[in-house]
Amino acid sequence: MNISELAQQHHQAMIDLRRELHRHPESGWLTFYATCKIAHVLRNLGYRLKMGEEIVSRHCRLGLGTAEEIISAQERAKKLLTEEEQQFLPILEDGLTGVVAELDTGKPGPVTAFRFDIDAVEVSESRDKAHFPEKEGFSADLEGMMHACGHDGHTSIGLTFAKILAEHRDEFAGKIILIFQTGEEGCRGAVGMEPLHFLDNVDYLFGMHIGFQAKRPQSIICGVQKFLATSKFDVYFQGKAAHASGEPQKGQNALLAGATAALQMHAITRHADGASRINVGVLKAGTGRNVIAPNAYLACETRGETTEINDFMRQRCENIIEGVAKIYDVDYKILSTGGTAGGNSSCAMTDLIEEIALESPFILNSLIQRESDFKACEDFAHFMHKVQQNGGVSGYAMIGTHLAAGHHNERFDFDEDCLLSGLDIVLRLAQRLNGADMQTQE
Repeated sequence: MNISELAQQHHQAMIDLRRELHRHPESGWLTFYATCKIAHVLRNLGYRLKMGEEIVSRHCRLGLGTAEEIISAQERAKKLLTEEEQQFLPILEDGLTGVVAELDTGKPGPVTAFRFDIDAVEVSESRDKAHFPEKEGFSADLEGMMHACGHDGHTSIGLTFAKILAEHRDEFAGKIILIFQTGEEGCRGAVGMEPLHFLDNVDYLFGMHIGFQAKRPQSIICGVQKFLATSKFDVYFQGKAAHASGEPQKGQNALLAGATAALQMHAITRHADGASRINVGVLKAGTGRNVIAPNAYLACETRGETTEINDFMRQRCENIIEGVAKIYDVDYKILSTGGTAGGNSSCAMTDLIEEIALESPFILNSLIQRESDFKACEDFAHFMHKVQQNGGVSGYAMIGTHLAAGHHNERFDFDEDCLLSGLDIVLRLAQRLNGADMQTQE
């Protein structure tokens, strides 16, 4: 198998698929269209599929969305899908989206898993004609939703990778698992999938991302370190309305509770053992200028360099919210909407990615960076933590590309040549870990 030639042969097909996915973005658990497209391709390639309740725990899902949003997303997907593709919709029910596919070669060898995220971001795409997707006619067809993080590229790489593996399965040994994960944005997908135990016997797990700190074409960061753990949560304060002038003493001011909680959470003492973060991104309260505010809503997140530091931040937030509720005599509710573990890439995986990057004709040796500290969150870390806990090896790389604008920006776009680099890396990694010749040598 000549990997670089195969990558070149499939480059235009990857571009076409990426643009098709870009045109129809979906959020989190609402990825009905993408899931059905992916499942249809994988089943035709002969993969054993796990979907729906086989890979997602209903009770562990976070940030699901409303019943109305789910129905609307299902109806939209049905209009976009062929009759054959629509057959998967009933399995996905109320948002049980995503696919786990297994290629069992029937020969002894390791179990290796690759994660590809499939969801989009709540950003309205630029309609400026200078914006490449708009200029070329593949910009988002849904206002307020956009593939502004490169997951359309990740999915395109993953499906092309799946096709080549299936066509060359005789050259591989062991089992290869492909995880097409929903809900990466907001860190709400992995926490709903991991409890279903499909990672329990995985020896190697690999994930990657286009761009971020790898900002030059033909570059790579082989091992990402210092993923921050995070908790995403909403806070609801419920007070009592009253006339602001006539009977203010009869009111219970939820607005003041929300404002005080926001200020006090931002004043939490930082941790000596590593970086920590807190942010209240949204604060909404009240019903009118002459009414004691009976309600308040806060959208919050904590982060920590380790899971323990993040837990420290989350607990302090909960203590503050409880205390503030008592001070202002209001009720409160905390609703978790997302979260993931922290961690670091395994050194053994970083070593391996560095070795195969040196072999790739799509990556310049001078632009190979061994490690980088991420200092942000990625849902993959939840999967990574599980595999490492079980004694396996896991790592995460960043594939270099030129970005038209930063991630989650309305003008985000990437150089589609990076699809070659990404495909080349996952193929070389699969060959190194699961190649039949490699198992014979061992």
